[in-house]
Amino acid sequence: MSGEIVQQLKQIVEPSALRMLGEWLEPRTCALSPDTPVVLPESAAQLAEVVAASTKNRWRLVPCGHSSKLDWGRIPEKIDLLISTSRLNRLIDHAAGDLTVTAEAGLGFQALQAILAQQGQFLALDPAYPEHATLGGILATADAGSLRHRYGSVRDLCLGVTFVRYDGEIVKAGGRVVKNVAGYDLMKLFTGSFGTLGIVTEMTFRLYPVPKASRTILIVGRSALPLFGSVKTSALTPSAVDLLSASTVRQLGFGNEPALAVRFWNIPESVQVQSEELLAFAGTAKTMQLYDAAETQFQDQLRGHFWSSQKSGIVAKVGVLPTELPALLPEVEALGATGWFHSSGIGLVRWEDTSVETIGKLRKFLETRQGFLTVLEAPATLKAQLDVWGYPGNALKLMKTLQRQFDPQTLLSPGRFI
Repeated sequence: MSGEIVQQLKQIVEPSALRMLGEWLEPRTCALSPDTPVVLPESAAQLAEVVAASTKNRWRLVPCGHSSKLDWGRIPEKIDLLISTSRLNRLIDHAAGDLTVTAEAGLGFQALQAILAQQGQFLALDPAYPEHATLGGILATADAGSLRHRYGSVRDLCLGVTFVRYDGEIVKAGGRVVKNVAGYDLMKLFTGSFGTLGIVTEMTFRLYPVPKASRTILIVGRSALPLFGSVKTSALTPSAVDLLSASTVRQLGFGNEPALAVRFWNIPESVQVQSEELLAFAGTAKTMQLYDAAETQFQDQLRGHFWSSQKSGIVAKVGVLPTELPALLPEVEALGATGWFHSSGIGLVRWEDTSVETIGKLRKFLETRQGFLTVLEAPATLKAQLDVWGYPGNALKLMKTLQRQFDPQTLLSPGRFI
């Protein structure tokens, strides 16, 4: 079958745009067959032709960028073709005066940030695997990170998308301006859809000015838990507010108790004043002020503990009401995991190794508190034994109806999401 697919694709793309998964993909936890063909279109028009051919031949396909999140979600079912947008990596328009940028889906996150920095601007997201993440992958997985506290989610920052439908038609939604009322808000629908509704080829994001100064205040100890609520209700305007479990703090070498990490981005005077106010809140608690190289190292170590392509493990995305986070931390500790939780109540839990039963215990704890647990990364053998997504609430019927409207034959990322 794969040989037949490759021969047909050679009529659309150059031979250099075709690979086999085993020779293209970096060593990662991926359950797809190494003999799966990979096609790397060089334009939206080429991608549309590939998708149209897939629908005509009923090929089941999975879109990706650089594959850093290819193993997130359920294991896709009987995939015939992988489509990479990594060659759709052009900057379309940077309207610096309007604080917006339009780029193709395969443009790397760090590459975009380097371009924007030349104009003193940045995209306010903090995704997993930033060195590999593409804009399309960030949108498809709704991967915002800690900066959501101040700047909002991926849904809040995305102003417009262009995508290829299941039948190969190219569709645009939204626009290139912050205030936009052009039709149904498909950008929000596509955010977090894991490639099940169409393949995004281009997107527009809202930008922010690069802050003049940065500092992270780390408060270690049991007093960090009540301080979490105090910071959220105070007049302080941090860019990120994170709770770290004691096990995470221990891994980073900052002690053996939970910690509160508060990041300030602003002009130097504001950062100084707000840091002093927070330290006054902390009282006699153990505190550290991190800035310049020390702050960068801390953020890199924290991100690297949870996201590393060089080590295996189980990573779950969790969500709960922010008021429940102080109760969640000891539960995470008791179940042998490390935790990193943002002020929104969304966070990450990581095990080096664990069982289906342990994951189930944490999921039950969260669901009884109106929360959720989604397994993002795990060995394929473990994923096969559990429901990756967990309880879908009362939206599953509506979600499946929407999916059928966008993909009647269920050829886009089949089985990966719903």
